[in-house]
Amino acid sequence: MKRRAGRLGRCARAFSGVLLLSLSCALPALAGADRISVYPAYGDGESVTIEGRVVELRDGPSAAADDSRLRNLWRNFRLWINDERKQVPVDLRVGEFTLRTRTDDEGYFSQRATLPLPAGWHEIAASGRHGAGRGRLLVVPQTNRLGMISDLDDTILVSEVTSKPRLLANSFLKNPTQRQAVPGMAALYARTLAANPQPASAPLFYLSASPRQLHESIAAFIAANAFPPGVLITKRVTDDASSDPLFDQFAYKTRQIEAILERLPWVRFILVGDDGERDPEIYDWVRRHHPDRVAEIWIRRVRGVGGAPLPPGQKALATVLAGR
Repeated sequence: MKRRAGRLGRCARAFSGVLLLSLSCALPALAGADRISVYPAYGDGESVTIEGRVVELRDGPSAAADDSRLRNLWRNFRLWINDERKQVPVDLRVGEFTLRTRTDDEGYFSQRATLPLPAGWHEIAASGRHGAGRGRLLVVPQTNRLGMISDLDDTILVSEVTSKPRLLANSFLKNPTQRQAVPGMAALYARTLAANPQPASAPLFYLSASPRQLHESIAAFIAANAFPPGVLITKRVTDDASSDPLFDQFAYKTRQIEAILERLPWVRFILVGDDGERDPEIYDWVRRHHPDRVAEIWIRRVRGVGGAPLPPGQKALATVLAGR
C-alpha cells in the first residue's frame, strides 16, 4: 500500500510539474509593459558599442536560496520563451550623451558611437515606449595595463560539463543563488587585478558561450559570489545571419577575444579557462597569434588524470591558487 501511495505521489508531482511548465508558457505579459536589457559595454574613451534587447515583461517571483527544483525548472524554462519587440525605438543615455536606436526583428539593438567619456564605470539608462532598463559601461583607463578574460562554466561556475546529466541538472534545476562557485576564484581575480593603478576599473571580461537568454541569470551569479565587476559577454543566438556560431566555440571565442585585444591595445591579458571543452586549444591559438598580448594562461583541470597535457606555457589553475 505504501509503495502504491509513493508511486501515486510521484505521478502527482510529475503531472503538477508538466502543468506548471505549460502554464508558464501561457502566462501573458504584463499589459503594455516591456523589459529592456542593456548588456555591459566597454570602450577606450572614444568609441563604444552599446547592445541590448527588448522583450515582453513577465511577472514572477525572484530567485531565492530555498526555491525548489520544480520552481527553478519553471523559471529557467521561461527564460527561453519570450515575445521580442520588433522595430521599436530605444533611447540610450550615458552621462550627458543621448543616443537613439531601434530594435531588429529579434528584439535586439546595437548602437556604436563616439563618446568622449572619462575612465571608469558609467551608468546607461535605456527607455522605450513601454519600459526602461539600466546597464553599465566600462571605459578602461590607459594606466590599467593588466586584464583578465575568463571563461564561466567549470572555470568560476561549477557546471560539470563533462557529465551531461549533471550539467543539465545544474543548469535547469538550480537558480543563481544556489549555483556553486569554484572556491578561491573571486579572491584570486580581485588579488590579481589589484596590480592595476585603478583596480575598480580593471579590464575584466567574463566570456561565456551561453546564449543571451541566460545573461541576467549569469550576471546574478557573478554578483552573488562577490566576483569583481566586469564585462559579461554572452552569445547572440538567432535564426538569421546575425547569430553567433551555435556550436563552434572556437570561432566564437577567438572572435570575441580578438575584438577585445583590438579595442584595448595597451592591455596584456591573463586568459583563464578549463579543459572541459576547448579553452586550452583556443587560448593557445590566441597566444601564438598575439604573443605580446597574453601575459599568462591558467587552466582548471576538470578531466583529472584523463585530461590531455596542456599546451606549452599554460599553467594548471590549482598551482596558481596554491601560490606556486
